[in-house]
Amino acid sequence: MPVQDVGKYMAQHGSLPASKGGHTSRPRTSVGHRYLDVLQSKARGVGAGHDSDRSSTASSSSLRDRDEELDLLVLGITSGTMMDDIDIALCRFTQQFPDAPLFLEIVQYDSIVMPSKIRNEVLDMLREDAAPPSMLSQMDAELGHTFANAAHIFTARHNIAIDSIDLIGSGGQLVSLTARPPKGHHRANMCLGEGAIICAKTGITTVSDFRTAEQAIGRQGAPLFTYMVGLLLHHPTRMQICITIGGITTVCFIPPDNHGGIDAMYDWDTGPGTVLLDAAFRFYGLDPEEYRDGSLEDGKVCFDVLHDVLKLNEYFKARPPKTTAREIFGDAMAYEIIHACEARGCSPADVVATLTRLTTASCTQQLLVFGPGRSVIDNADIVIDGRGMYNRQFMAQLQAEFPGASFGSFEKSGVPSNAKKSVGFAMQAMEAVLGRARPVAANADVRRPNTITGKLAPGVRWREVIERSVAFGGSRSGWEGLPEVRELIVKRNQVMVSR
Repeated sequence: MPVQDVGKYMAQHGSLPASKGGHTSRPRTSVGHRYLDVLQSKARGVGAGHDSDRSSTASSSSLRDRDEELDLLVLGITSGTMMDDIDIALCRFTQQFPDAPLFLEIVQYDSIVMPSKIRNEVLDMLREDAAPPSMLSQMDAELGHTFANAAHIFTARHNIAIDSIDLIGSGGQLVSLTARPPKGHHRANMCLGEGAIICAKTGITTVSDFRTAEQAIGRQGAPLFTYMVGLLLHHPTRMQICITIGGITTVCFIPPDNHGGIDAMYDWDTGPGTVLLDAAFRFYGLDPEEYRDGSLEDGKVCFDVLHDVLKLNEYFKARPPKTTAREIFGDAMAYEIIHACEARGCSPADVVATLTRLTTASCTQQLLVFGPGRSVIDNADIVIDGRGMYNRQFMAQLQAEFPGASFGSFEKSGVPSNAKKSVGFAMQAMEAVLGRARPVAANADVRRPNTITGKLAPGVRWREVIERSVAFGGSRSGWEGLPEVRELIVKRNQVMVSR
């Protein structure tokens, strides 16, 4: 029977004491520090285990035999704005030589439910907006342990030898993002889930803090997946528009190849996705999972409130590039809208209808104001992904706004929608150890390539992974030596996923 909750899993296996009253306390994993276990075994002259010995020997042998081809097995792991799941994807990246197409094989992907206690603690912390440093550091460590536990659950569930994994790319849990700071302040973010802890508890070299790396060179720290989306969706003659409706809604335009293609792609966050809806469900004591598909359909939109929000919110007026998070579209804003609707006699169903329409109306407004124009959009392929794609109201309203467009799912790219972000972080981790820059959106604040793609915590096989990465491309060094990926090909296979 698949395990659905990290905390529950650890309690059932005797490593997590149950608190009084039968409630589960914070996850304390029995999985030891894999990194230290292996080093101690080696110090005693004993191998870390047959799997580790085999993987190390096989890797060294394959390095000699494969004539410097790239072959890395990378685990991508992340939790989105909604903090409901930990999404994990195991990806194999292969490339014959630096100028050749990059091949992606999704070996397996899955979602592990975020322990509700941790989710509630983070949400409470964000609502209060006054967390002391001790709380922040504790939650950073807590989520690091949680992500490491999830990696062990994932590999055990799918019979994957954890020692066979070369890298982990962790997107962490974003809780704060300052993309456009006031004068005298810096761009900054806080992403919980310490990569060094993930590395220590899995023994796998871990790359994290991708947003900090982007902000360090002058970009905003999000959106992060334009390069992958562009490589997967670009078309010879048709404009591709990818609308990702997660907690926040992101739009990415990829012009046809004969009009610039991936070199001309651009993106930004349009505003709320499901984040305000989720806050409303919690406010009324409703289960978000039960109604997230848009089944609460009998409400009426309060257009007075909707128009006020669209007209007065400063984020909607700002020109791209721009990105946002819970600082703007969080519980505080949701409660303001709820109270404004209730003051006009709205029912809970009316509030949900109004917040649903706010997501699609703000997205439509942004596309028309800052996009290529209605005629271009109406003749484009619009690809929808993110958990919002399962909301019938979102889909119906967007299709009504752009009736001439051809709507489809991100699944057509070969990457499952639910795996997109974890695959993206796996790809960024791979690029980090190669020291290879990624294509940059045309509307980015800074267009120069960036090889500072994340922070690395060296694992047990760090030297081997680096040796193999450096060998790829021979004497070439830096982003000038390793050209950006220009073609990404997904090896399609029958990947099974537990739900």
